[in-house]
Amino acid sequence: MPPWFEIAVTIAAAIAAVFFFAKYRETAAALHESERMKLKYSKDLDRYRDTPQLRALRDALIGERNLPVDDEGREHLLIRDSARKLVHITVQKRTAAPVSGDESVEYTAAGEARTLKELEG
Repeated sequence: MPPWFEIAVTIAAAIAAVFFFAKYRETAAALHESERMKLKYSKDLDRYRDTPQLRALRDALIGERNLPVDDEGREHLLIRDSARKLVHITVQKRTAAPVSGDESVEYTAAGEARTLKELEG
C-alpha cells in the first residue's frame, strides 16, 4: 500500500472516531437530561395525584363531607403518606367554624395566647 493511502485511512479513522465520540457524548447528555426530567415530572405527578385526596381531607375536616363515625363519635379516614402507604387516622372533632376574612383566631399554648396561622404546603 502506498504511504499516502495509509495516511488517508488513518486520518479518516481519526475523524470518524471524533464524530463517534461527539455523538456518544451528545446522546449520553440527552439521556441524562431525560432521566432528570423524568424524575422531576414524576415528583410533580405525585404531587398532583395527591390533590384530590387532600381536597377530600380538607372537606371532611371542615364538615363539608362526612367521614365514617364509630360508636364513640370518632371519625376515621385512610390516607396515603409520602411513601404511598395507607395510614389510618382517627379524628375527634369538637368544632369546625368558618372564620371571616379580617378575624384572627387565637389558641393558648404554655399559658400564653398565640395567633393561629393558616396551614400552607
